[in-house]
Amino acid sequence: MAFKINPPYVVDNTPIRMVDLENDVMGRTNKNGVILVNKKLSEKDIQKVIAHEKVHVDQFKNGELDYDNENVYWRGKTYKRSKIKEGSKTLPWESPAYKVSDNV
Repeated sequence: MAFKINPPYVVDNTPIRMVDLENDVMGRTNKNGVILVNKKLSEKDIQKVIAHEKVHVDQFKNGELDYDNENVYWRGKTYKRSKIKEGSKTLPWESPAYKVSDNV
């Protein structure tokens, strides 16, 4: 007899690594879904960064966001990395991430 278990919890196995990052970088999400967090941050900032970067993980998973050395690709549009300020709240892929992290 087979049965299905529906647990009352969500399992999140997103890899999170505490690393040395440039001083002005709080966190980053690699295309493979690994979140890198600047280990010099306070506990509160770490939680904000993780919440923010998990939005980007979801954006990568659902195909909205991608990048390479020269460009960021958002919903079929190309943004030259040399012409944007990465991490800016005005970028369309950053806005939803900041909405989440600002509420942590």
